[in-house]
Amino acid sequence: MLGRILFAIPILGAAAFALLVLIGLWDRYEKETAALGFGGIYERLAWEVGLPSNPNARGVAAERASEGPTAREQLAPARSHQHVPQLVGTGAPRVAYQGTSVALSADGKTAIVGGPGPNNADRDRSPPVGPAGAAWVFTRTGSVWTQQGSKLIGTTSDDGGGLWSQGVSVALSGDGNIAIVGGPSDNNTTGAAWVFSRNGGVWAQQGKKLVGTGASGPGEPPLSLGQGMSVALSADGNTAIVGAWRAEGAFVFIRSGDVWTQQGKKLVGSGAVGAARQGMSVALSADGNTAIVGGWSDANKTGTAWVFARSGEVWKQQGKKLVGSGAVGSARQGTSVALSADGNTAILGGPGDNPSDRFGAGAAGAAWVFTRSSGVWTQQGHKLAATGGVWTQQGASVALAVDGNIALVGGFAHDRNAGAAAVFTRSGGEWTQEKELAGHSGLGKAAPSVALSADGSVVLLGEPEDSGGLGAALAFTRPATGDY
Repeated sequence: MLGRILFAIPILGAAAFALLVLIGLWDRYEKETAALGFGGIYERLAWEVGLPSNPNARGVAAERASEGPTAREQLAPARSHQHVPQLVGTGAPRVAYQGTSVALSADGKTAIVGGPGPNNADRDRSPPVGPAGAAWVFTRTGSVWTQQGSKLIGTTSDDGGGLWSQGVSVALSGDGNIAIVGGPSDNNTTGAAWVFSRNGGVWAQQGKKLVGTGASGPGEPPLSLGQGMSVALSADGNTAIVGAWRAEGAFVFIRSGDVWTQQGKKLVGSGAVGAARQGMSVALSADGNTAIVGGWSDANKTGTAWVFARSGEVWKQQGKKLVGSGAVGSARQGTSVALSADGNTAILGGPGDNPSDRFGAGAAGAAWVFTRSSGVWTQQGHKLAATGGVWTQQGASVALAVDGNIALVGGFAHDRNAGAAAVFTRSGGEWTQEKELAGHSGLGKAAPSVALSADGSVVLLGEPEDSGGLGAALAFTRPATGDY
């Protein structure tokens, strides 16, 4: 008995010590959690399970900010926080997430703002109920923006599904008279896109919804294709491209009169590694003869994009897939893409680039620019990453001016924990950060969207989480001489 007691004493001592250590760690954890606040708690959990970072989290972002700016940051351009028009569509539900997608006409006088509602909002919704999401059109006279007509909702006879509804993606023709709205939740997540035309200020759906055929390859499921996750239009509005990330590709449609027909088979880039999620993002040149398709999950989330060129009615891949150099970690390049009007300049957003090794800040993100010469694509300069503080998820959205000399990279800025956009300009092949445009809301979790007018004088910045999820879009304008 004495031997058993002596044998048990060290075990009990070790257990008591472990308990004291756990109590101490828990006390420290509670204090740290209290200091982090709600955003930090979310970020801690997200970091532990590998979820996307929440730009609201103060954790490391606040810590880095308190350390003071570096010499490079002191030279960074000042942010723009002035009052700017806020576009909010009427007839929206309380949680619409307006600003999830945005687009501008070439002259910057017509804007479209998509509001798909929360994820899974269309689950089990019957056709008579209609989709949860929509899009709103606004027009500008001088500096005043006015909603034009009622919200745009495409007709459907199919049930909804478990993805985002109409308005998750939008695009406009150059003159702003043709709009396309993507809804990947339609028909139990087969997805679709709807085209609308404007005549005398009145908007009406043009033809039936666009649904690509030949979507499923060998061994692929016939449904859950997510068509409409991304959309784009040529300048004349006669060519449309619809990305379908679960179908690993994109579909091209052409218009004759008011009739839309699919052109060729779906575009699928070669050299993909794993489930690339091709079609998560798409863009077209002004003439519609060059297309770019992003695949953020390629090669273990390194991400990439493929370029396709059209000759006559035949589409062919142009060169190898585009992968920017200097990426750190799972950059998710191709989450967003854009093209200049001539199709010779492309930009890829990678919001997962340079991830934080501690909870609180999230990935910094970046964007990469490529140029085309005689059909050959090469990276131009280093990756674009905004300076001047802690930025996260840069490259969640991108846009280019018509000549490709102005690039807009959407992300989150640390000082307001809200959607923001960095403006970069190109001169002689060199890119320089010019401006940072910050949103109003400090409550955003959803990634902001961005759009540019042809000359870059008008910027649209989506704020999906504004006003508790109602959402909005901010319109920045720059006069001929002056600042945004």
